[in-house]
Amino acid sequence: MAIGGAAPAVGIGYRAAIDRWTRESLHCFDALEITVDHCLASSRTLRSAIFDLVGRIPLTAHGVGLSLGTDAPLDLAYLDRVAGVVERLRAPAYSEHLAFTRVPGRETAALLPLPKTEEVAESIIAKVRTVQSRVPVPFLLENITYVFEWPDSKMSDAEFLNLICQETGAGLLLDVENVYLNATNHGFDPYAFIDALRPGLVKEVHMAGGVTIRDESLAKPLLADSHSHPVPDAALDLLEYTLARQTPSVIILERDDRLEAGDEILDDVARIRARVAAAQSKDTHGEALVGAAG
Repeated sequence: MAIGGAAPAVGIGYRAAIDRWTRESLHCFDALEITVDHCLASSRTLRSAIFDLVGRIPLTAHGVGLSLGTDAPLDLAYLDRVAGVVERLRAPAYSEHLAFTRVPGRETAALLPLPKTEEVAESIIAKVRTVQSRVPVPFLLENITYVFEWPDSKMSDAEFLNLICQETGAGLLLDVENVYLNATNHGFDPYAFIDALRPGLVKEVHMAGGVTIRDESLAKPLLADSHSHPVPDAALDLLEYTLARQTPSVIILERDDRLEAGDEILDDVARIRARVAAAQSKDTHGEALVGAAG
């Protein structure tokens, strides 16, 4: 399998803490996702370790520092540095979150959602075009998980994404677990969300496993995107449904905690591959994948 092939490549996000394990297990993956900010702000040793992977396995580039939704101009110097990393990685695409992580003068230390209005969409569209003018590979937006909705939002998640991507030509890095979490936490149908996405919009996919938070202050248990546990079956069901409707080039498993559980990571990769095979088999035999509300 390779990025851009008939079936999506399946791999993991590179994490420095398991660099040796990743290299020893490289034959188990079709691709790795590199966080470009790790190449910009980390030690020379880590940067060397990351760039040493170039040519050994296909790499794709993901960012966490752009903060598209901040009500301020984009940092063009940062974007130019990102462009240099993307080129050095030979990455076929560069993705970032449709969110904001800071307000002028302060970091929020979290991915926060945007009000889904036409005015905000216009601002994001202008910024996406700026990114596209500075980074010479396709730009992808990632949907985030969120705890709250802005009261002035006028569009659904899918409508907001469709509008921005249609106006800019940007693709979607679809985080399937985030759709599953948001649907469960906020009470909407995740399959209807997938159905509402424009054909061909999904270029890459993220998968992960989180935790359930139970607290007396919460009206009901809250699913949290901790990237710490195996992918839930419900998220794999949603992935299989998505693959019957979209053709991503790569599926990346994200893991940021309990990284010592290598067997769990490899098992998740195998479970994802099984769903890819199942979706392709059903497509080959003309069978429809029927979803149900989460």
